[in-house]
Amino acid sequence: MSLAMRNKFAQQYANNYVETSVMEATPHKLVKLLYEAALKNLAVVKVFIERKDMAKKAEHVNKVISILHGLKAGLDMEAGGEVADNLWALYDYLVRRTFQASAKNDLAIFDEVASLIKDLNDAWSQMPVDYQNLSQDQLRKMRQQKAAQ
Repeated sequence: MSLAMRNKFAQQYANNYVETSVMEATPHKLVKLLYEAALKNLAVVKVFIERKDMAKKAEHVNKVISILHGLKAGLDMEAGGEVADNLWALYDYLVRRTFQASAKNDLAIFDEVASLIKDLNDAWSQMPVDYQNLSQDQLRKMRQQKAAQ
């Protein structure tokens, strides 16, 4: 089997693995996957800046920004209250800082963004296991019960 064929199979396997992981993930796990993807893309951005490959840098910056917008869009502003408001503001700040870092190729700003996302990821990991394993339907039922009280 040729190297190109092996690489193609490896890429298909990786794509299927990611797709399966996402489809089977709880809402908690999905957010965790997004934080981890943002951190990986930020690390890659720094490599491409150092290599002066601005096309690849832009590709990965766009992925980070897309992830942050996805995190913002996933917030339940009504049920989330002050926590959702604060997360929305933080995600918005991270988008703006990522744009600034990209425009200036500023590794220090990229480090700031990565540090804040790492803090979010660490805090997210501290959520009680009972909540981590809840499905979207279970979360919806909990919200409905609280609203009815």
